[in-house]
Amino acid sequence: MTNALQAYVAGSGRHLPQRSVDNFELYELESIRQAFDADLARGSLRGVDPDEAAGLTAAEVFDRWSVQVTGIKRRRILDPEVDRSVEWMCAEASRAALADAGMEPSDLDFLLVASLTECEIVPNAACTVGNMLGIPNAPGFELNAACAGFLHALAAGYAYVISGSARNVLVVAGEFLTGITDYSDPKTAVLFGDGAGAVVLTSEGGRGRVLAPPYTTADYSPEHLNLMGQVMQAPGDPVPKLAMGGGPNVLRNAIKSMISVAEHALERTDVTWADVDVVIPHQANKRITVGIERALSLPKGRVIDVIENYGNSSGSTVPIALDEVLKGVHGPLPETANIVLTAVGGGYTSGGAVIEWTGGTPA
Repeated sequence: MTNALQAYVAGSGRHLPQRSVDNFELYELESIRQAFDADLARGSLRGVDPDEAAGLTAAEVFDRWSVQVTGIKRRRILDPEVDRSVEWMCAEASRAALADAGMEPSDLDFLLVASLTECEIVPNAACTVGNMLGIPNAPGFELNAACAGFLHALAAGYAYVISGSARNVLVVAGEFLTGITDYSDPKTAVLFGDGAGAVVLTSEGGRGRVLAPPYTTADYSPEHLNLMGQVMQAPGDPVPKLAMGGGPNVLRNAIKSMISVAEHALERTDVTWADVDVVIPHQANKRITVGIERALSLPKGRVIDVIENYGNSSGSTVPIALDEVLKGVHGPLPETANIVLTAVGGGYTSGGAVIEWTGGTPA
């Protein structure tokens, strides 16, 4: 018997920390100033007249170098006095998604939280977020699939909804990556930001229909992104630090992987690239986003880029960008729009999904 249940996006929301730090402010950190080779970076600047480059201050070189290699001008940074924790940001994004869906927290049957920087390991972040929302008895769990975390959580939420195990499922991703960033490594330090994004999935109908099961996959590798668990830290270490690789091979692999999982997701539907209106990739690096857009050459669609002002907030970049798209921040959507989500993250983990959105966007 064919399962008649379908999964819909009933609402979306985001929370971004108030504190926005540009590259000049970041360069004020002594650890970055000591580690950054301004003369070497000055010589690598493209499209800059040598005389102009020679007159740039070290801070100006850092800013131009950062934009050139990442596309990032500023990033949001969690302030514990304001944004409190990953769980708190996730709860704020979830409240926005619930309001957008016209629901109350008590309408939720299950919670899924994607994160690798939760404040507490036990209770798990889903328990904590549920308690913050006033539903401490709501079941749920947290998962870590790094930058593909939201897509993996979306796949799990989809399964809960179409199986009939839950009617309304909260899917939220949040990260406090700046809390574990190694600021003695400029190549890593410029990349990361913080934030949270959420959607409410429902079987009751909505404007965003998830057209097929999201596609997820993996390819084991600890070399690109590695973070040792707390129990493996040496005594006295204040916090685990991200070890981040990079280079042309990583960029090419990210472009290839995100296109591949998106194509696998599309194959599960009747939608082709010619029908796609918007692609929302994980915001890892502007060069990756540009590479995806060039490779796809979408006949009518576009690839969304939000990394310039937010930085890379891992699994939360996709739902943050999705919420902006659905709220009309990036221009109007047609009455019926096909939206492709795709992400690749450390592990390697990756995932893709296709959403059919109806009703356009707010004027």
